[in-house]
This record gives sequence, C-alpha cells and structure tokens, in this order.
Amino acid sequence: MKFLTPVTVPVDALMPLCSVLRGRQSEQLRLYLEMIRAKHSGFCTITLDTPHKPRTTGERSQNRHLNGHVQQIAQETGNDFEIVKLAVKYKAVGMGYPIKYGPDGQPVKDIFGNVTGISEADSSTVECAILIEAAHMVAAEADVYLKETE
Repeated sequence: MKFLTPVTVPVDALMPLCSVLRGRQSEQLRLYLEMIRAKHSGFCTITLDTPHKPRTTGERSQNRHLNGHVQQIAQETGNDFEIVKLAVKYKAVGMGYPIKYGPDGQPVKDIFGNVTGISEADSSTVECAILIEAAHMVAAEADVYLKETE
C-alpha cells in the first residue's frame, strides 16, 4: 500500500530530518521548514511514499507508450481519451496497480463505487508497466489492434 495521502504535521516534528540529510539538502530543508513555521502557523502538509524509480517520460518512454495506446483505443472506439484511461486504470487495479486512498484511509471510489488507482504521475516503472499491460488487455477486449513502435 502506498501512503500518498497528504498529512498535516507540525514543522517541529520534521526538524530532526535536517540532521539526517547531508550538506545542501539539510540546509535547504531547514530553511524551508523555518519559512513554513513563520508563514503557515508552524504546520505543513507532507506526503510519504516508498523509494521507487519513477515511470519514464519523454521520447520512447513508458509514459508515451501508455498514452499512445490510450489515444489509439480512444480513436478506434470513438471514446474520449480520459474515459479510456479510466477503463485502463480500472483494469490495472485488478492486476495489482496501487489503489488511491483518501484522508480517512479508505480507498477512493468514483461516482459508481469503483475503486480508483493512484495518479499515473505517482507510478513507478513497475506500476506503469501494469498500466501498459492493462491497456493491451482493454484494446484486445475492444477489438483494437495496437501499433507498437520499435
């Protein structure tokens, strides 16, 4: 489970992190926390996640691969890009793609009660690979032949 739900905490609880970090990172964090303390009543919002390699972006990347497939499916089926992307995410959640959780710790559901996946931007290379495989499955179910680039 990913803990991507933002949590509000006192700045003083984060100050010990400055001693864990080294060099410039430590100083930048200390200055940032001091600014938050002065301007935001001593509280900040943080998001925690495990270390992971972010999905690839740019030319010939996972991001392009996924969105290219979604675009092809949308064009072939006459559906909107975002509708197809949601269908891919629904399929991917059933294949192990991380579920999005709300501030109450419960899975976020859409208007129809379907559990939703995390934002693509927060996915790792492994998780993005699940999305790509789900796009392949959605295309097959919709009778769409996907063109893969080399």
